[in-house]
Amino acid sequence: FDGTHIVSGSLDTSIRVWDVESGNCLHTLMGHQSLTSGMELRDNILVSGNADSTHRRTNRYPLLPGPSKHQSAVTCLQFSSKFVVTSSDDGTVKLWDLKTGEFVRNLVALESGGSGGVVWRIRASNTKLVCAVGSRNGTEETKLLVLDFDVDLK
Repeated sequence: FDGTHIVSGSLDTSIRVWDVESGNCLHTLMGHQSLTSGMELRDNILVSGNADSTHRRTNRYPLLPGPSKHQSAVTCLQFSSKFVVTSSDDGTVKLWDLKTGEFVRNLVALESGGSGGVVWRIRASNTKLVCAVGSRNGTEETKLLVLDFDVDLK
């Protein structure tokens, strides 16, 4: 919800954009192969994450190319004017270029990723990233990881 629009995801793999005032469906977006696990709408840009291990920007292109893509469901996402940050059931947090969709780098890679370690949720500011991590099978302690990128290089 951005004040004017509501965005909803469905088990039929569609994402719909609704007008708050009229209640009319303005757009139906297709492209994911499974249920939508997260969405963020800001300034006419919609980024969606999905259980099919992909995420997309305004239904134009997947932002998870080739070998850099998540190996499991996207659990959470957030974006800024330059970057998209995604977390996954595979125990990673990845950084993507918002405009090109290209992979930039891994921000977190749990040692137990792939064998039960999960990054459940992420929230970021301009200088910090907070990750809620744990596991489905006890391989990873439940904790918050805080990455501080506001380093004073003297």
